[in-house]
Amino acid sequence: MSVKVSVIIPSLNSIAYYDECIKSVMKQSLKELEIICVDANSTDGTLELIKKYQKEDERIKLIISDKKSYGYQMNLGIAAANGEYVGIVESDDYIKENMYKELYALAKNKNLDILRSDIYNFYDKEKREFEYSVISYDEKFYHKDLYFESAGAVCKNTALTKQEILKNSWNMNPPGLFSLDFLRKSRLKFHESAGASYQDLGFWFITTVSACKIYFHKKAYYYYRQDNMGSSCNSKEKVYCLCDEYSFIKNFLKQKEEFKQYAFVLAYLRFGSYCWNMNRIDENFYFEFLCQFQKDFQKIVNDDELDRALFLPWQLEILDTILRSPQEALDRYYTKLYGAIDRIKNQLSYKLGEAILKANSPLKFLKLPFTLISLAKTHQFEQKVLQFLIRLEPKFKPLDLEKYADYEEALKIKKHLSYRLGQALLKNPLTFIFKIPSIYQNFKKGVS
Repeated sequence: MSVKVSVIIPSLNSIAYYDECIKSVMKQSLKELEIICVDANSTDGTLELIKKYQKEDERIKLIISDKKSYGYQMNLGIAAANGEYVGIVESDDYIKENMYKELYALAKNKNLDILRSDIYNFYDKEKREFEYSVISYDEKFYHKDLYFESAGAVCKNTALTKQEILKNSWNMNPPGLFSLDFLRKSRLKFHESAGASYQDLGFWFITTVSACKIYFHKKAYYYYRQDNMGSSCNSKEKVYCLCDEYSFIKNFLKQKEEFKQYAFVLAYLRFGSYCWNMNRIDENFYFEFLCQFQKDFQKIVNDDELDRALFLPWQLEILDTILRSPQEALDRYYTKLYGAIDRIKNQLSYKLGEAILKANSPLKFLKLPFTLISLAKTHQFEQKVLQFLIRLEPKFKPLDLEKYADYEEALKIKKHLSYRLGQALLKNPLTFIFKIPSIYQNFKKGVS
């Protein structure tokens, strides 16, 4: 059998999720697959499960790796691959049945180096909840043949640049395909630092700058778990892993003369990642990480690798404060209270929209008008109580939203389908039902 796609599944003690993951790959409508399971000697039953399925499906290859890092496991998988394209599925995620059939046909037809598609975030609650998420934050990258000269920054057939792609796309590798020939000829590998944290970031960057043919496909096939507390993004202790990954990328650029032009956008991305990391790590690490923040960016400034034109005014204000004094930055930006997200979710628009989305059974739908009226009355009463308390004691007045530490994240909630539905209902209750299809379509397209 000629292998069209080699699917790599790295794992370590993933038994809680692995069955769903590997079954979703085994059931792919594209049958010309090899499934490369790279397991770091799991002790929770994951390894035994892989061996069980290996007996049932000859396409499954098992590599038992040392327990070193995610990047190490991925490089073992790529080295063992025989397919025309490489796909990645994380062991706590799963994919749609037609994912590789459709993506392979598209990649093959366009002879792509990299193909990226959208995802579904999902949360395991009483009922699994899904949220469509785009791989490109800028609509103009979708469904365009982004063809570049080798290491070129400007697209041959559009005015788009790789710098724009790097600034406006998500550093997720699994929802797509990579040409195996491209990876091997370009000698591209994952960073193999100890642990399993953020090594997808470096691979995303070096493959993007090295590729000649890139395509963004506006369709989601990949289900990305958000509630695995063992994942890197939920680990408070992994404070400096991002720093290591950016050093890996910077060394890559330094070794290749043609890629030095990307140093400016790398500094911009590093700033955003460090700010994100500050909102992720435990507050006990705030000051020491801000000191590292200052040290790394002082070197960037000294090396003349900072393009201030890439930054927004508020970003420059934060950066300049950190460069001047980590303590001042801590006092000014990171001793704020959190609560903007809760404030947005407590707005009537969000409450009403959430109730509409939860009316997913005939009985709940019949009760929906009464539910919405009850919510509106309760919200109105709560606001009256709050206003009364503020008149008695001004200290009860809530802070302005922008003064909360999670203000930027809170703004994203206004793009959620629940908020959009509730807002439309409040604005035009009589015509709301006729607007639902267009609201949903705009939400799927990422239109505000």
